[in-house]
Amino acid sequence: MEWFSQHMEQWSLVWFGLLFWGSIFGAALLYLFEANLVISILGYALGLGFGLLAKYRGWSWIN
Repeated sequence: MEWFSQHMEQWSLVWFGLLFWGSIFGAALLYLFEANLVISILGYALGLGFGLLAKYRGWSWIN
């Protein structure tokens, strides 16, 4: 349980970017470019990138 707690402290912005922003980006891309699995995965990749950027830049306002 201690490992999980430490992991969430350090990587919470990344998980938030992947899950929250990824779903928003994925939904927006699906709406704009028709239903396609690759487009949805691209949205989650953008969310992951946004989360990683937030973690390393210290953007606490994102969550």
